[in-house]
Amino acid sequence: METIKLAEKYKDEMIRTRRTIHMNPELSNKEFDTTALIKEKMAEFGIETVDIGMKTGVIGIIRGGKPGKTIGIREDIDALPMPEETGLPFASKNEGVCHSCGHDIHTTTLIYVGKILNEIKDELCGNVMLIFQPAEEGGGGASQMAAHKYYEVMRPDMYIGLHVSPAIPVGSIGVKYGASGGSADTFNITVTGVGGHGAHPENFVSPVTIAAYLITQMETILARENDPRKPAVLTVGSIHGGTKGNIVPDQVVMQGTMRTLDAQLRTDMKAALKRIVEGCCATMRGKGVLEWESDGVPVLYNDETVTQCIYDAAAKVIGEDHIVIGKQPSMGSEDFSVFFDYGPGAQFSLGTQTPGKPETAYGIHNARNVFDEDCLPVGVAVIVQAARDFLK
Repeated sequence: METIKLAEKYKDEMIRTRRTIHMNPELSNKEFDTTALIKEKMAEFGIETVDIGMKTGVIGIIRGGKPGKTIGIREDIDALPMPEETGLPFASKNEGVCHSCGHDIHTTTLIYVGKILNEIKDELCGNVMLIFQPAEEGGGGASQMAAHKYYEVMRPDMYIGLHVSPAIPVGSIGVKYGASGGSADTFNITVTGVGGHGAHPENFVSPVTIAAYLITQMETILARENDPRKPAVLTVGSIHGGTKGNIVPDQVVMQGTMRTLDAQLRTDMKAALKRIVEGCCATMRGKGVLEWESDGVPVLYNDETVTQCIYDAAAKVIGEDHIVIGKQPSMGSEDFSVFFDYGPGAQFSLGTQTPGKPETAYGIHNARNVFDEDCLPVGVAVIVQAARDFLK
């Protein structure tokens, strides 16, 4: 049977499953009910699951009828710490938590990709690993799965996945060859001086002044060190220090984000930031300490061969006129890139915008965005077809 028809057969079931997940969103590393639902579905469909020692997330295994390669299909399952304002009858029941990034769509897609591939497993030459990853939203879920050695269960020869896109009409997908999403690293800087009374500058070393000067010096990395043909972002989003205008504190603490589209540039910028933080603060008689949070993610780089596999699969199930080829990468990050350290992979965009309905075009991480559920069979069909092609 044609892949799109296999997917459309389960559309109503997909919608019910998606709405259940949507109403019960859970934060990173707390996706206990979502994990239980996935395991329940896997058992219902007769799909083997493997425990790698994590509290949340699921690994499903489908063994094809003939020997061959292994494809890893990954989607994320966590929600965002923000309220939902869609007014939908199946809106989030958990106050302050919602699926405004569309991970409920992602999870549902992978559940039914598994269902269909398991039904046709006898035709597959090789195996399928279904990776339901927890904690994508800043929780380091991909790194956690790597630390638990998910790849020892079965080593995928390639990885594919999708992410919803309110910028693309429903019924279409988007592909991007090469760098698609930025690396993301969070830094913390502690500037230490000597506190004192604001009226007596001869007696204090102001970490506030040092911090203000340091931020301007950090900007020179972008303006005077980086290759202008290689985009990068360095942003300080949080700065705290002091309690009153005439009291100079001992310390100021800053936090920011660094993003690049090039692995070497990422390394070089980290070294430059360390040099400037320590040098600038020392020059002004203070001390600067730079620390990186451990859940940074590399550039999401779509392998050309894997991306072409997705393109060819989509051409078969929805037609080339429904494929949007991305021209520009995004500085938004996606920890799916961590899996690409273990094999080539690519992520495509799944259109969720309904023309004429502005509520479907607000964008991800917007509390009012509504994702068109007609995207579900499209996403399922493209991934199933790509798996069929790879394991034929």
